[in-house]
Amino acid sequence: MKRLTLSFFLLLLVWASSAQSLLWKVSGKDLKKPSYLYGTIHIQDDRVFAFDSTVWHAFNACETFAMEVLLDQLDLKDAREKMLMADGQFLSKMLSKEDYEILDSLCKAKLGVGAMFFNKMKPFFLSSTLQQVDMPQEQEQALDLFFLKTAREQNKTCFGLEEFIDQINAIDALKIEDQVKMLTEMLHDTANTSASEYDSLLQAYLAFDYAKMADMSDAPSLPKEFSKILIEKRNVKMYKEFRKIAKKQSVFCAVGAMHLGSDKSVVSLLRKKGYTVEPVPFKWKENDLN
Repeated sequence: MKRLTLSFFLLLLVWASSAQSLLWKVSGKDLKKPSYLYGTIHIQDDRVFAFDSTVWHAFNACETFAMEVLLDQLDLKDAREKMLMADGQFLSKMLSKEDYEILDSLCKAKLGVGAMFFNKMKPFFLSSTLQQVDMPQEQEQALDLFFLKTAREQNKTCFGLEEFIDQINAIDALKIEDQVKMLTEMLHDTANTSASEYDSLLQAYLAFDYAKMADMSDAPSLPKEFSKILIEKRNVKMYKEFRKIAKKQSVFCAVGAMHLGSDKSVVSLLRKKGYTVEPVPFKWKENDLN
């Protein structure tokens, strides 16, 4: 009997670990209709667009659409200014002569202009820009923007769960010195680990493996407080805004997958408030994964 009980317990564990998805149905409590959460990744790789019709059924069933920030309403001039360092701060002064020369060569090779063009950009944003250049760009837009474009075409009301300044403030919580360290480590990535890390992250995403995605995103060189501000603190605001919208009308909400998979995620916060949040199984189209 004990052995049978143990086997049943192990079976439950296996089921619980596999009962994951990027698509989550939210219902119950004060919601008139179900709403959905979908975990995105901001890339243009064909493979993340290869979800089956289950996702589209959820998308089409909802009256409205929401995402982290309504990117098509950004003031680009204001956004660019917020990506710059304070007056008197320059990358050319923060990096050694050797590292700045490496950066200059890398910028010319990947972006077509020298490092001087980015001399006042916050290192975090420059690191991200240089890394994204090497990612596949098979689709016209990143996945979250694709959902937004489709929602606009369907004349859905669209909402942003936060303001762009919320993301900037989260990144600004990382000291410039730590951002410079990140940039320097990338410049000395002679083994080109960024390519292999990208592939590993993508495979974890396609496998709905939140634990692995979190592990890969948790860089040991970054302060633990940064992750709390970048993810956990923003989860609270996203949860509150999602709930506010879903009370009035059904919403398909696309946010970064990292906001859905932990015990402090948007999913967990909704469950703690009494909502039923269930993973909705779906499959990837095999021919699009090769």
